[in-house]
Amino acid sequence: MTDLPPMPDEDTALPADPLEAELVAYLDGELDPDAARRVEDRLATDPEARAKAASLKKTFDLLDYLPKPEPSPTFATRTLDRLPALSATSAHASASSSRPVLLATRNTRQSQLQAPPVPAVAPTSWKLWAAGILVAVSACAAAGYFASAAFSPHTKDTTDELMLADHRVVENLPLYAAADDIDFVRELGKFEFFGEEPTVVFTMKVPTVEPRELATATFETLKESFKAMPHARQHAVRELDRQLHADKDHDRLMRVLEVYAIWVSQLPDAKRKDLLTATTASRRLDEVRDLRERQWREGLPATQRAQLDGMSAEEKGKLIGQWKADELARREDWAEFRRLAPDMVENRIPWPFDDATRRKEIIEFMRVAYRTDDAKKCRFTQEDYTRYQTAITAAERANGWSWYAYGKQVHELSRKYELFPEPATGDPVTTYAQLGAAGKFFDKEKGPAYKATADKVGKWPEFALVVHGISPFMKGERLPPLGPAKPGDFKEPLRLFVTRDLSAKLGTTEKAVLQGLEGRWPDYPRELVRLAGQHNLTAPGLMPPGPPHDWKTIYGFSPRFPRP
Repeated sequence: MTDLPPMPDEDTALPADPLEAELVAYLDGELDPDAARRVEDRLATDPEARAKAASLKKTFDLLDYLPKPEPSPTFATRTLDRLPALSATSAHASASSSRPVLLATRNTRQSQLQAPPVPAVAPTSWKLWAAGILVAVSACAAAGYFASAAFSPHTKDTTDELMLADHRVVENLPLYAAADDIDFVRELGKFEFFGEEPTVVFTMKVPTVEPRELATATFETLKESFKAMPHARQHAVRELDRQLHADKDHDRLMRVLEVYAIWVSQLPDAKRKDLLTATTASRRLDEVRDLRERQWREGLPATQRAQLDGMSAEEKGKLIGQWKADELARREDWAEFRRLAPDMVENRIPWPFDDATRRKEIIEFMRVAYRTDDAKKCRFTQEDYTRYQTAITAAERANGWSWYAYGKQVHELSRKYELFPEPATGDPVTTYAQLGAAGKFFDKEKGPAYKATADKVGKWPEFALVVHGISPFMKGERLPPLGPAKPGDFKEPLRLFVTRDLSAKLGTTEKAVLQGLEGRWPDYPRELVRLAGQHNLTAPGLMPPGPPHDWKTIYGFSPRFPRP
């Protein structure tokens, strides 16, 4: 990682209408006296300019009436304490940098995110588009107020002018107005943005507050803001609301929106304005990424910042990379601990070890597949072998939640050390003699090939995998089959699994792909294992006993990636 470039002083958006830009700056009070007088002279003589200015002022006035709701007692205060602030100096919060950026280019430029296109926003609507957020978010110690559980049905006199389905949209408008679409929200939920925040990782449910009636005046103000939006933007907000509430991760995504809104509210005015008026969703995410990175660096302890002084860019990058990796590991540990705490407190034996028969099957699988009963023949490195033995010893002694640590080892080691089926007859290829005439290529005099394979002799499938990797360089040498690569060459019960169980689950295309790989090692067995996992089947001898999805769900959790 290298030093971040300085924050740009000039926006990189495509050119907007000069007259509109000047009018926005005039209404914002950002023009110097001479420029303001020139605008006023034009307004006095140009009917078109007057009409445009009146339209812009009408949208600006909506900002003064947006509600400043009360904080959610279960969310906002705690979250505000967690989120860092950006210093005014690093954000360049000067009046000159607080220039307006119009959204005219949204008509011609599409978001770079992998998402359905968002309907364009009218050229004259940048403040209107941001109406639900520039002020409401500034008061967003109240962000929890906009959670879906926070409101009771509003009063009848507001229901006649809106479709019933729009009521929820209006109530959540201050959150939705800051989001481009569902894919933008999902991006915000990733680890590099706000997915690692404790309030998102830990509290997975939208906070429940006491039901209260939404004041008619408050709802009317939000309703007017929504109705004043261009129809295309109204449609986009409705679609965001529909997709959010249909998403299985709805509660977490609403949390992400709340945390994002609070974070935006704490930015200096100039940077908040630049962020909200970015011309595409991808540019907005870039702004968020840069600001979060700057905040992370500003939040480093003084001793760590002092370490960076005098270092080269390369040295700084390596050290910062290590600090981030350490921080990520700590957050993962704590996130997992919080997730598992209830079962740990009760000392419950986790799946699949809560059944004595399954427990024995898994231990036997590890013994046969990896030779865990023999330190010299075991496929693991010495470090991994020691870690495995420590986990199983602790689990067998404690016979409680300690089995989780053992299960974690089984899951991680089975993914790290690839398994391949042995041939139905004969021994697996683990020596030079089994390579026939091609074995001479690995003579000691050959140098690199011998060095690459010498410590793998006698080990399956490590020896065969290294030989396979070298084979493209063995010009003129013919290798024998390095491993079984079709069902008829497998031992039982793997052969029956492929021809009966797996075949029954595969689609026409999947069958064709697998059959096309027959005779090709290691491609065929690798695809076999991939397809088995995809269909939640366990390939005997190649995967730990039990449904693969259960192993991944229980032992493969990481806050950076959503669980299946």
